[in-house]
Amino acid sequence: MSGDDHGGAAAESGESLRSVLVALAANTTIATAKGVAALMTGSSALFAETLHTVADAGNEVLLFVAIRRSDKPEDASHPFGYGPERYFWALLAAIGMFVIGGAVSVWEGVSTLLHPVELEAFWVGVTILVLSIVLDGISRAVAVRNLRAQAERRGLSVREMLRETADPTITTVYLEDTVDVLGALIALAALVLHRVTGSSIPDAIATLLIGALLGYVAYRLARRNRDLLSNQAVPERYVDQLRERLRAQAGLESVERLDAVYLGPGDVLVAADVVLTPGLSTDDVAARIADIRAEVRREVPVIRRLSLTPVPRDGDDGGLVSR
Repeated sequence: MSGDDHGGAAAESGESLRSVLVALAANTTIATAKGVAALMTGSSALFAETLHTVADAGNEVLLFVAIRRSDKPEDASHPFGYGPERYFWALLAAIGMFVIGGAVSVWEGVSTLLHPVELEAFWVGVTILVLSIVLDGISRAVAVRNLRAQAERRGLSVREMLRETADPTITTVYLEDTVDVLGALIALAALVLHRVTGSSIPDAIATLLIGALLGYVAYRLARRNRDLLSNQAVPERYVDQLRERLRAQAGLESVERLDAVYLGPGDVLVAADVVLTPGLSTDDVAARIADIRAEVRREVPVIRRLSLTPVPRDGDDGGLVSR
């Protein structure tokens, strides 16, 4: 683990907030336009997309709350800070996407299969969906740029960053915007097929596809936030880097065990059992531990708490210090 790999926490929080605000502005505008178009055309796919975008706009509000609350400084009631707040609110956003966007869209698709509707105001629907694709594409471009910036700071690919980032807001916005574009394309294709064939079956199938897509993304986001809420470990390569950094400290002979878990997007809790150089007095042990802790935290500022426990080396009688 290095300062560069997990550094720039404040900058990344700002990038996440910017992505959320851009997505909120885009989704609020799009949801209104899609709702009007859905009423005028009678398209179930457009209705599903309206629900989808409403859910996304609500999610952005939750993510905004998540960022604001998780950035609060530590206090007596939260000595490790408020980092997990971001995971809690992001989990609520995933649940909202599943219920409002996924489940209701599937229900609407089934209803359209059972009770077909006539298509009206075709060109209004096409215009709104094309506009949606453009606006969602712009929002997605902002999310991708921020995601790539964070990935480059860690020396990762975008795919690796999505898989292991401890910041659920940037991941949620990116996946939402990606699904927004895909959903609008599916709805547009369904609208055209409905017009050409005169059948509402393509519309219904598209609605079911949109609902299933939203359900999958919501499940993926919920699972990731569950992992982070349950004290997920920091990726092993960062743990190895931190172990080597500790071993390089003067007065420290070896690291017997090291555990590191996320407290929040930019906060890590580290606990290690270490073997110190033999012959140190009790005062020397305390001073050396304090110096090592201060030095490592200075080099890796995302470590909120570093606990170092001196242990005897294998084969020793348990004495850690000279008498």
